Formats: sequence, C-alpha cells, structure tokens
Amino acid sequence: MDESTVAERAIRATNRSQATYIKFLSANDSGATGAHQAGFLLSVTACPLMFGDVPTSSIEKRGGIRIEWQGEVTTTGTFTWYKSKGEYRLTGQMGKAFPYRHPDLTGALWVFCQMGEREYESYVLNTDEDMDAYFAAFGMGPQDILPGGRQRKPAGLLITPDMLRGKTQPTIDLEFSAIQTYVEYLGVSHGGDWPKSEDVSRKARDIQRDVNRMAKLQVSNPDQQIIDYTRVEYAIFREIESQAYGSQISRGFESIEEFVALANTVLNRRKSRAGKSFEHHLASLFRANGLSFEEQVRTEGNKKPDFVFPSGDAYHDMSFPVEKLVILGAKTTCKDRWRQILTEADRIEGRTKYLVTLQQGISPQQLTEMRTDGVQLVVPKAYIQSYPREFQPEIWPLKRFIEFVKETAA
Repeated sequence: MDESTVAERAIRATNRSQATYIKFLSANDSGATGAHQAGFLLSVTACPLMFGDVPTSSIEKRGGIRIEWQGEVTTTGTFTWYKSKGEYRLTGQMGKAFPYRHPDLTGALWVFCQMGEREYESYVLNTDEDMDAYFAAFGMGPQDILPGGRQRKPAGLLITPDMLRGKTQPTIDLEFSAIQTYVEYLGVSHGGDWPKSEDVSRKARDIQRDVNRMAKLQVSNPDQQIIDYTRVEYAIFREIESQAYGSQISRGFESIEEFVALANTVLNRRKSRAGKSFEHHLASLFRANGLSFEEQVRTEGNKKPDFVFPSGDAYHDMSFPVEKLVILGAKTTCKDRWRQILTEADRIEGRTKYLVTLQQGISPQQLTEMRTDGVQLVVPKAYIQSYPREFQPEIWPLKRFIEFVKETAA
C-alpha cells in the first residue's frame, strides 16, 4: 500500500495524466440532497477526457471506464452525455457501500485524471491540508474552479499538460498581457527582488479594474470582485515563478537535493501567500465600502482574529457596546479550520461569529455544527448554490455582510 498522502498521490497522477478535471463535490454529487441522481456530474469543460469532442446526439454513452479510486478501490463506470441538460454524468458501481460518495464529502475536492484509453485515477481530497497541498502544487486556488451556472450546471477546471508547462493560463488574454508586462518590469528573471505580498495583491486589483473598466464593482458587486481579484493575483504569481525559475528548471539540477530545495521553496511560498492574498483583497473591499476595521488585533490569550470591526481599541474598550463589535475570520477553505474562529475573541462569547471563505460546498453535518456554534457563513454569491439547498438561505453573500457591518459596527 502506498504510504504517501492522498494529496501526494493526486498530485503525481495529475502530473502523469493526459488531462485532469477538478471540481468541488456538490450536495447532489455526494448524495447529501437525498435525490436519486446517480454518480458525479461533470461540465462540458471535461469533455476532452471523456469523449474528445462534444457529442451531437441527444444522449450518448461510453462504457467500460476503469477507475481506480484513492489507490484503494477499482470500479467500472460509464460516461453519459445529456444534450438537453448540457452535462455529463459518471456512473457505475456507486452504491451505498461505495466510500467516495457520501454526504460528508460535500465540498471535497474531486481530482479525476485520465491515464490512458478508458483508464482513470480518481481522488477525493476532504481536508483543508490536502486541498491546500494540491492547489499549492499547481499554483491554483478555489477561485480557479468555476462554480455552476444559474441552471445549477456542474462546473470545474480542466488541467491540461500545456497548462502544467505554463503554455496556457486560466485567465483572459488581456489580463495575461498586463500581467506579463508587470512581471517583466519587476525583473525577477534577472535577479530582481520578489515583490511583497500586499504589492502583488494591489497590482492584481489594478489589472482587473483597468482591463475590465469596472472600478465601481467594489461597491456594487464585491462578491464577484473577491473572486476576480484572487484569480488575477494567482495568475501574477504563476508568471513571477515562471520568470524567476524558468531558466533554472530548463538548465536542470546537479543533485536531487538541489531540486528538492527549490521545490520546497516554491511550495512554501505558495502556501504562505494564499491566505494573505485573500485577506488583502477583503481589506481592500472593506475600505472601498467605507468600513472601519483593523486586521490581526491581539485579543485574549494573544489570539488574532483576521478582522475586527470597528477597531482593536473598540474591542478592548469595555465601555464600547459589545453588540457593535463584529469579528470576522477569513479562510480560503474551511472544511476543518472553521472551528478555529470559535475561541479567537472571548468578549463576544455567546454572540455570532462570522466566517468568510472561498470554499464551494460543505457537508450538512458541518453546516449544522456551525449553526449550533453560532457561526454565520459568508460566501461569494456565485458559490452559495454549491451548498446543500436547505442551508442556502442561511448563507450570506459578501455584500450582505458589508451592509450588516455598516449598520452594526458604526
């Protein structure tokens, strides 16, 4: 039995694959809705690793698909195309005893790799650490995976060998042109210093605003802005890496140790930047909306919540009304980490704690625990439909949270 983690196996499979499709498992995929849907839904994006070209018939099937799950279970499946719905479905041997289709896996990252003709490897990453490791390995994040559309279409991201080699980018051409110009100006390929995290975040917002000519969206549509800002920043960072390390990678390495040292440097920088990026963009949106706040305020026990509204001084002023204090935690993914916010501010014990995330979907059990523990989940509007339907009315979009703070923490 392979002793490496499921994330490590998924990363190796992606690197070896002909193509890989990733998505967050929806409540329908996991069976959390109790509906009679069989198997997993895939978007038209995934067509190249199933049929090659989009079928022209109303319904088309391709059977005899051999899938190895997590390196532990092998099934035989079928791809089915439904033209009327514009979607694909993977079915086969996924009964009640099948361990990788379960309500607790709602929001897990599904990694589906084509290894050969009708040969696939499938991995379900269900912890924040595994998802972070996978995203860091490829310089991606939750925002790169497109959510479903208004008709609840399945969504995801197709990772091709060209994308892994940096020949294509998951961003639009005008943005990428501006990104290349900026990175060339930095001069990292000629020994220039790496920019600070907050500087890259600021440049991502500038590029996204200038290319799309929509500066007012910070106020009118912060939910879309937080996704776009984060997406563009990841694209900038990938280009910085390409220019900083491209020649060294092409030249090769004199030893395994030299290769491992560079790989660790890249991965550690990616992981440390991801959370900071999210916080930088949230702070920018809060400022654009006129909110008073402070970041990383030290509270009891030297703990530091991500955002305190209206300020750290107000939090520590016992004469300031506690009902006017708002504490917000920010987690790019929160399958496990959401509990960390429960003890970050003793002064609001028993009051609602707020958590904003880019996570697409969480299991009904975890959402019930959040409700019991007084956690109000805040999610970009486009992602709310990824959550179990019965919980969707309880989840706030980012714009609603901003309006709430305007009324509360004045």
